[in-house]
Amino acid sequence: MASIVTRTGDAGHTGLMFNRRVSKAHPRVEAYGSVDELNAALGMARALTRAPELGADLHAIQHDLVIVMGELATGVDDLERYVKAGFHRV
Repeated sequence: MASIVTRTGDAGHTGLMFNRRVSKAHPRVEAYGSVDELNAALGMARALTRAPELGADLHAIQHDLVIVMGELATGVDDLERYVKAGFHRV
């Protein structure tokens, strides 16, 4: 099995957008992880549905969730930078 190494070290921290480091226990990390799990479940539901209109609704919800995850993965001090970079805010 291949190893994936980022070389940024661990020490219980992870990266947010714009190279901010926070604890892996930070509420933002928990929040965007939970939203990501929801998005994955909706993706499975979308893949399995036979109702085109439901699939379209789920796709729209997933699009919005990606925007939410991006904002959650951006520190408060970087939100203005986030918008200037062309990302959408909720």
